[in-house]
Amino acid sequence: MKLGKILKIALSMVKANKLRSWLTIIGVIIGIASVMAIVTTGEYFEKEVTKTLEGFGGDTITIVASTPFHVFEEEFVIEDSGDLEDNSEYLGESSETSVKSSRAAEGAPNPIEFEPIEEAELTKIDVFTLRSIPAIEYINVNVERDAQLQFGSENTYVWVKGVDPGVWPDITKKELEQGRMLKAGDRNVVVLSNELAKETFEREIRLNQMILLNGKSYRVVGILAKSGGLLGGFSGLFGSGIYMPYQEVYPLSSNEDLTERERDVYNSIEVKLYKGADYDFALQEIENKLMLSRRVSEDTKDFYVNSNKEAIESTRKLINGLTAFLAFIAGISLLVGSTGIANTMFTAVLEKTKEIGIMKAIGAKNRDIMLIFLFNSAMISLVGGIIGIILGTIAVQAILFFISIKMNVPFEFALSLKATFVATFVSIIVGLIAGLVPAKNASELKPVDALRYE
Repeated sequence: MKLGKILKIALSMVKANKLRSWLTIIGVIIGIASVMAIVTTGEYFEKEVTKTLEGFGGDTITIVASTPFHVFEEEFVIEDSGDLEDNSEYLGESSETSVKSSRAAEGAPNPIEFEPIEEAELTKIDVFTLRSIPAIEYINVNVERDAQLQFGSENTYVWVKGVDPGVWPDITKKELEQGRMLKAGDRNVVVLSNELAKETFEREIRLNQMILLNGKSYRVVGILAKSGGLLGGFSGLFGSGIYMPYQEVYPLSSNEDLTERERDVYNSIEVKLYKGADYDFALQEIENKLMLSRRVSEDTKDFYVNSNKEAIESTRKLINGLTAFLAFIAGISLLVGSTGIANTMFTAVLEKTKEIGIMKAIGAKNRDIMLIFLFNSAMISLVGGIIGIILGTIAVQAILFFISIKMNVPFEFALSLKATFVATFVSIIVGLIAGLVPAKNASELKPVDALRYE
């Protein structure tokens, strides 16, 4: 029997029982739409979260000073009560002190205290150490302070980030909307975030206007572009509002008499590796050389190295794992849909038993009968899969449109080609598997028994 004839017979079987076919298709639609919506939404949020994290420096490595703590247990030297009273009198201690000591002697747990050592700092010596590492291309120092920003008659408190103006434009992921980035030799100039320039005050801050930071005047030379994407607004919430040369940040401190050494202390150091450098080896080399120059061991290490790349990968794995778990839960409905297809096909075999006998009597082979029923189940599943993909995509766009309105960000159409392909493939496979046993049973019917069936 020709393939075209087989497809025609299979299609006529679907049309002959429209209600039953559509009830079966609905089960497939629900399963495919659920999987499609979850996978597409998961991929979209993975992309947006990754974009947001990369906005903070996706390929940079940050070194931060971290003051270690010593843990010790206070010891008590206890004698009998008689000696304790004698010693208390001899030492001139009050009876109240003696009672407290006695209570401690009665088995009260010894208190654990944490005593910080001298506060750890990052200095020029650390920068010189990092410059000796061949894999590092750029080194940027960060000095951060809070300051009072005054513009016209309005004022607010902002977070100021001082950067190396000769390096920061090459290491940052932020883009300009107006003006220019900082450059080497800049004095008394700032670059503002888009949110601070346009949304903080009633009047928008424009290029070349003057602002006051703790009473000192600075000129605005650049305004950063607003971060794009669904989660772009978070970079404005958690990032700095003002960027300026780090040497200019020290005078913002309330302590006007900063020593020369205090003017060489940084809150953090950012490094960017050469393209193609061994990332893991460079991380280990940074730690080893800093430990050597700072004369610390693993137990007394007073700094830590933060890899944004690892944080991004961890976040992506978390989102992917959650998406896969939810897709698996939604995929259970596909199992229900496949059960419906199998039930429909078993019923169809019983209804078409006599017709199967006639087809076999006029020369149809077992393979032809089996293909007819397999194509029948595949058609039902494919129609359900296509409709499910369409409905799942519509549901995702509706969700994202609602979120974009609530978060006041531009709407972006999201469609996962991987999810579309997988959903189409799965819908066909589910139909074939569900129809395999009924089709095999139909193909093995003997013509004589089939013709006698009532």
